[in-house]
Amino acid sequence: MKKVLSLLLVLCIAIGIFGVNATAADDAVADAAMAKLQKLDVDSNGSISTADASMYLKAAAGIIDTSEADYDFDADGSVSVLDAQKVLRVVAGVDSALTQEEALALFNKGINSVKTVRPGFEKTSTVVCPSIKVTTMNAPIGEMNVTNLEFSQYVDKIIKLMNTFPYNLALDAEMKAQLEQMRVEAAESYKPQVSTKTVAKASNSHYTYFPVNNLGWSSRLTLADIKSISCTIENGNIVYVLKMNDITYVGDEYPTGAAGFSKRQALPYGKIFNIPSFDESDGSTVNKVSFSNGTVIYKQDYLTGSSLYADYSYSYVIDITAAPQKDSTLVMKTLTTTNTNENFVMNKVN
Repeated sequence: MKKVLSLLLVLCIAIGIFGVNATAADDAVADAAMAKLQKLDVDSNGSISTADASMYLKAAAGIIDTSEADYDFDADGSVSVLDAQKVLRVVAGVDSALTQEEALALFNKGINSVKTVRPGFEKTSTVVCPSIKVTTMNAPIGEMNVTNLEFSQYVDKIIKLMNTFPYNLALDAEMKAQLEQMRVEAAESYKPQVSTKTVAKASNSHYTYFPVNNLGWSSRLTLADIKSISCTIENGNIVYVLKMNDITYVGDEYPTGAAGFSKRQALPYGKIFNIPSFDESDGSTVNKVSFSNGTVIYKQDYLTGSSLYADYSYSYVIDITAAPQKDSTLVMKTLTTTNTNENFVMNKVN
């Protein structure tokens, strides 16, 4: 029965450090995006509001001096009501402050700087498995054959079966203790697994504990990898909300084990998240992996560009067939849903 527990696989991530491959073109787009935000915040108070639009209107009317600030927001060569209208549309949420390309370039530059500037941070990781469904076929006892039964319910079923005649005749004290331990472990597998870590400023631990773990960069996302990204200025902070597309990989489409590390980092989710490796060395088989709800919320100081906060979350569903058991025709599969979250608060430690 312990074979069931082996399906709760341990993630295995190979260690490797690679530099950030930001090109001069990428940096140019990011720098232009920052200049655009600063141009929107014409009163330099750390937010984009109707006050900025009002100043653009006054500039167009000649009420205020435009020599010390650039009020030609649309870069058409003149300061006019059109500039104020464009700013108002951004304030009203009708238009985005930046294009998707500009927002992503600025996001990448900021989030990658965590591993070059290396600010101190506090990390909280939470992993929850809300569902672990078991399917068994060809079992020697018909009652052991189930379809998509929750793991905890399956364990209860096995324990109840083993405690009935005639199977209970073969149970000794040690076997009964093992059955009870299975019940405990089954219950534990559904509980949130929470861990915390404090990383000091300028520590090499940034490579180990900040996504993507064990690499010298944090994001290599392109527009083709993402669903959307928004960028706003709130209370002196630039706030990014990045959304990923849902993706499913079938069979060998998903690289597994330590050998597949570099290939996983080329996948869209692998370019921003710590994604699992699923070790198949025990003879188990990964049938399908689905990623969904990928979201990153990132905040940086508007004036200094310092990273302040990052929140990473996504879900994945893994369909695995257990390794065949010797002298047995039993086929066992699990369908496990996992929700992951990594939260970082920067600059709280030295």
